[in-house]
Amino acid sequence: MRIKVEKFNKRLLSTMSKASESIESEKHRKNFRRNNRWGKRKNSGEKRKKLKVGNRLKECDVGITEFIGSEGFFGVIKERYSDFQVNEIAADGQIAKLTNQDVPSDGEDESMEDSKKMIPDTIWKQLQEFKELKNAVLEIDVTDISKDQRKAIHSIAKSMKEVLSQTIDKKNKKILMILPNKYGYNFRKDTRINWKNEGKYCYFLLHKVNMDTMDALNRLAMNLRLNPNSFSYAGTKDRRAWTTQWVSVKKIRPTNILRAAKNIRGAYIGNFKFEMECLKLGMLNGNCFRIALRNVSGTDEQIEKSMISLREHGFINYYGMQRFGTVATIPTYEIGKALLQGKWNEAIDLILKPREGENDEDLVEARKIYEETKDASAAYKRIKNFNKVEAILLKGLSICNSNNPQGALDLIPRNVRLMYIHAYQSFIWNHIVSKRIREFGRNPVVGDLVYGKDVNSDDEEEFVCNNEEELVTKDEEANEKVSELGNEEDVDKEMEKLPETFEESPNSLIKEMTDTTECCLKVDEQYRKNTEKSRITNEKNENDNSYNLPVVKILEEEDLPNYTLADVLMPQVGWKVTYPPYAKPWFDEFLTKDGLTTDLRQKNKKYSLGGAYRKILQVPSNLSWNVMHYSKKHADLIMCDINEMRKCSAPKNEPEGKFKALIIQMSLRSSTYATMALREILKSDTSPQVQAAQSAACDAEFEDSNISQDTEENKNTIEDDNKSSDTEKHFDIEKQKIEISN
Repeated sequence: MRIKVEKFNKRLLSTMSKASESIESEKHRKNFRRNNRWGKRKNSGEKRKKLKVGNRLKECDVGITEFIGSEGFFGVIKERYSDFQVNEIAADGQIAKLTNQDVPSDGEDESMEDSKKMIPDTIWKQLQEFKELKNAVLEIDVTDISKDQRKAIHSIAKSMKEVLSQTIDKKNKKILMILPNKYGYNFRKDTRINWKNEGKYCYFLLHKVNMDTMDALNRLAMNLRLNPNSFSYAGTKDRRAWTTQWVSVKKIRPTNILRAAKNIRGAYIGNFKFEMECLKLGMLNGNCFRIALRNVSGTDEQIEKSMISLREHGFINYYGMQRFGTVATIPTYEIGKALLQGKWNEAIDLILKPREGENDEDLVEARKIYEETKDASAAYKRIKNFNKVEAILLKGLSICNSNNPQGALDLIPRNVRLMYIHAYQSFIWNHIVSKRIREFGRNPVVGDLVYGKDVNSDDEEEFVCNNEEELVTKDEEANEKVSELGNEEDVDKEMEKLPETFEESPNSLIKEMTDTTECCLKVDEQYRKNTEKSRITNEKNENDNSYNLPVVKILEEEDLPNYTLADVLMPQVGWKVTYPPYAKPWFDEFLTKDGLTTDLRQKNKKYSLGGAYRKILQVPSNLSWNVMHYSKKHADLIMCDINEMRKCSAPKNEPEGKFKALIIQMSLRSSTYATMALREILKSDTSPQVQAAQSAACDAEFEDSNISQDTEENKNTIEDDNKSSDTEKHFDIEKQKIEISN
C-alpha cells in the first residue's frame, strides 16, 4: 500500500511540475508575442547588412531618362516571381501555354495503315487470318513484290505478339515466314519512332521559374546526355519570372525528355508535338505578359488615366536593363565596346573581373586567382560548372597561345559575343533616342525616318532584331551535325540506365557536369580540331551582313501631318543604315569619344556591324487591366500555367483587403521590353536595385504597422493583467477578513 502511495505522489508531483511549467509558459507567451516581431526585424536587418550587392546600374546610366505621359502612380514590380508571367506568341499567333504533359502516340496506327496500303489485299487477308490461329506457320511468297512491300509485311508482323518473321530462300523463291515464338526468345521490341511519318523534331513547351532559358536547357541536356546546342528555341526568357516557350530537339522521344526533366526544380515540360523543321531564333510573334504590380498607391482614376495613355500613345521603346547586366563597374556594353575597338585583353579582363555581390564561391575564387596571377589553368580548375562563359574563356586562354587573346575569345559562344556588341549598340540607341525626345518632343519633325510604303507591318519586326537572329540561324545550320552527340537509339540506351528519379547529390552532379563538359568542350586533340573547324565556319558566316535593310524615308514638311511618333524610326549604329540628318552629328560625337566611327566595317568581320532600324515608340496590343485587393501580403495574384493545369484555386479579389494591386495583361512584339511599359505608367526607375529598395520600404512599413498593432495589443494586455492582479489582491484581503472574523 505504501509503495502505491509513493508512486501516486511521484505522479502527482510530476503532473504539478508540468502544470507549473505550463503556467510559466503562459506567462511568457504574451511577452514572446510582444518581442517576436522586433527580433525578426533585427535578424533580417543583420542579414541585409551582410549582403553586399555592390554598385548596380540604374536607368540613367544607360540612357533611359525620358517619358511620354505626364502622370504616374506608385507600384512594386516583381516582388514575387509569380508577379511576372511571360507566354511566348508563336509565329502562327498562338500563345504558348502549358496545358498537358501527355506523351503522344508513336504513330503505330498511322504506320499500320500505311503498311496496309503498300501490300496486296490477298497478303493482308492472310495476315489477318494468321492472327486468329494458334501455333500456325504462315509462308508468303514475296519473290515478285518489292523490297518496300516486304518491309511493310515485316512491320505488320512485328506488331503481332509472340511471333517471329524471317525471309528465306526456298526452291528459288523468296519466302517470308511468320511463325510462333515457341521458345520465348526475348527479342528487344522495336520501339523506335517512325520519324519520317511523325516529323524528326520533337517540340515541347518549357515552363520555368527562377532560371533563364539556357540554364534550364543545360540541365536538361545534362540529364539526356546531349550537347546543349541540340536544343533550339525562338528566344530567351527572363529568369525572375514564370515563363513558357517552345523548344525543339531532333529525334528525342517525349518519354525521355519527361524523365530527364523530373529532377530539374522549377522546370516543367509538356504539350509535345512533332514537326519536320526545327525551331529557329526569331520564329515568334512576340510575348504575352501577365503582370501584377503590388502595393499600388494611386487612386483608381489615376490608374485609369495612366493605362489609357499607355494604350493610346504607347511607351518609349528603350532597351531594358536586362540588356546591360547589373554591375555598374562592368556593364556588358563596356565589354562590347572593347571588342569593337579590338582591345582583346581588355575585353578578357572585363569578363573575368571580380564582381561584388557574386554568390558563386567557386567563380569568385577563380576570378580572384586570375586577377592576381593571370594563371588561366589554375583559375579554370576552381570552377565546377564548365558551361559558364568564364570557364570557357579560361579554358581557351589555357589552350591558346598567350599572344592570341582573340583566339580565346572566339571560343566563347557566338550568342554571348554578339550580346556584348549589341549591348553597346543598344546603349548608344537609348542615349540618342532620349536626346531626340528632349530636343523635339512627341511629334514627328523634318528629318525623322519612317519605313517606306513597300514595307508592311508584318515585315517591320524582322528589321528590329538586327542581324543577330539571321547570323545565329546560319551558325546553327552549319553546326547542326556537330551538335548532335548521338542518335535516338544511343539516347534510349542511356535513358534506360537512368532511374525514374534522380539524386541531386553534389558529387554526382559535379561528375555529370564534368562528363557533359568533356563531351561539349573536348580538351584533347579532337577538341582542337573541332575548335578550328568551328572557327573557320564562323569566319565564313559571322556578321557577313548579307541581309538587306528595308527602304526608309526621310520626312519633309509636307509629310508631317501623315505620321505620328509611333511611326518614327531611329537606326542602330552600323555602316549600312541611313541616319536622320539631325542625328548623324550626335552619333559621330558619341562614337568619337570611344575611338570609333559609324562605319563599323571591322577588319575582323566577326565584329562588323551593319546596323538596323527600331521604332522609337511601341504600343502594346490586347492591353487589359483590373484593380485587385488582397489581405495576405505575399499571396499569389496570378496563376502560373502549371497551377492552372493542376486546377488549383485561382486568386480572388478581396474587396476588404488592405493591399491593392494592378493586374495587367498585354502583348508586345519581340525585342520589346515589358519593364519599359511599366516604367511609363509608374514614372519610376525599373532597375533591380531601385525596385528592391522600394519593396524593402514597403516591407518595413508593413512591419511597422504590425508592430504598432502589437504595441496597442500589449498595452491592453498589460491593463488586463493589472486588473487581474488587483482582483486577486481584493480576493486575498476579503479572505483575510473572513478568517479574522471567524
